[in-house]
Amino acid sequence: MHSYTFWLNNILTFVSVTLMLGGVLSGCVQVTMPLGSSNVDKPTVLTRSISSSVDQVHDDINADDRAVIAHNLDTIGSQLDTGVDDQDALLSWFNPISGNSGSLSKIDANGFWETGCLSFQTTANTITGIRIYTGTVCRDVTRKFAVTTLSVTDV
Repeated sequence: MHSYTFWLNNILTFVSVTLMLGGVLSGCVQVTMPLGSSNVDKPTVLTRSISSSVDQVHDDINADDRAVIAHNLDTIGSQLDTGVDDQDALLSWFNPISGNSGSLSKIDANGFWETGCLSFQTTANTITGIRIYTGTVCRDVTRKFAVTTLSVTDV
């Protein structure tokens, strides 16, 4: 009789410790599945941050568009290297990959010799409509312009 109660107590102790350990460890593991979906591998995102004007710019003008804008401003940069100041230039740009286009204007070369940067204003005709953006291009290591800032201009 003694061995039966001994083994019963050991088994009950083992089971209770295992259940308690399983309960504690299950709090460290999280498996989520969105309501109404059986897709466990890629659950949908249920939260999102409030979009800002910077997010809007990244959605409208992608990296390819920025490269096209910078390439068009390189023509002004080569004129600035020779000492010609062309602030009244109006350049148009078109990206055949995205279909976006626009016009570069108000190219400001103040501080170009100190910083290697130009400020500009551009229109952008995108799928979301036509907007005006203000930005800055600066020379990179290869002495080509790259768009460093771009934001929506409040009209």
